[in-house]
Amino acid sequence: MRLALDAMGGDDAPRAMVQGAIDYARKHPDHEVVLVGREADIRACLATELKSATAQLANISIEHAPDIISMADKIQALKDKPGDSMNRSAQLVKQGKADAMVLCGNTACSVAAAQIHLRRIPGVKRAGLLTPLPTPKGHTWLCDCGANAVGKPEHLAQFAEMSSAFLEVAMGVKRPSVGVLSIGSEDGKGDELTQETLELLRRTNLNLVGNVEGHDIYTGDVDIVVCDGFTGNVVLKASEGVYEAIVTILKEEIYSSMRTKVGAKLMKPAFDGLRRRTHWSLVGGVLLAGVDGVTIIGHGRSNRIAVYHALRQAARCVETKVIEAMRARFRARPTETAEAG
Repeated sequence: MRLALDAMGGDDAPRAMVQGAIDYARKHPDHEVVLVGREADIRACLATELKSATAQLANISIEHAPDIISMADKIQALKDKPGDSMNRSAQLVKQGKADAMVLCGNTACSVAAAQIHLRRIPGVKRAGLLTPLPTPKGHTWLCDCGANAVGKPEHLAQFAEMSSAFLEVAMGVKRPSVGVLSIGSEDGKGDELTQETLELLRRTNLNLVGNVEGHDIYTGDVDIVVCDGFTGNVVLKASEGVYEAIVTILKEEIYSSMRTKVGAKLMKPAFDGLRRRTHWSLVGGVLLAGVDGVTIIGHGRSNRIAVYHALRQAARCVETKVIEAMRARFRARPTETAEAG
């Protein structure tokens, strides 16, 4: 398996990308990581991390790409900088020289680059970011979390189809339950988008539970929640903010007295378990569902841990043939959700 990693994307690139690639390559010697970006910069980072200017890992290679798309760039930059690492990563997948790609840079450009080069799965109208959010029972998967600012009912219905295919093959969930994010669980609640999405989903044979509210995302009682990308991104960023606020408050309380410091020592295994189950870096990246090739979008703040786990996500999607399952879903079900729009 060959995984293309945009080495120049993210706030701490290329250092964090190289570190994560080294960790992954050592753990998975039968997989190859292709670091895409400015060769001199990547080699310098590899030399620093491997403690030698000549040392290298057999399953790490470099694909030179001279240009860089910054976090502030607009989508036009993909045309203005055709030799950038993001374009080149997508081209490697398109040409069959990589089985998947991981992009941790500018999200809008990442989403656009994937769709420009790989296109969408036949029948799919929009690609959506499929993101796991922690619950006491595992995860609820939210789609879309920011690939599209505006959504139509047929797009959300397709997000449900693609998310269901993903959970069935990649996570082993049989007939995952689907909900539509709204301001109330009763029929008739929500805006025109949510009501029309619900009607479309009732025409499918998905395991539909109906409308769900924001708090339902975190109970573990629904497997998939669909919404427009604007709303989904707000939910995602708010979730990250709440987690960080809780951690900060907890630290302040722990260090407020000797008694709480001692108690924290005893509770450390529980705190470590909480972090394992909730921290975004241990998810690594999320699937851009609907693109005709495995594309994992990572956080701009990705560190070596997040990069490692993003590569793991990519490998899992390749191994479980997620894209093939989504293609089959739309070939087998030319329903209104695939034909509308």
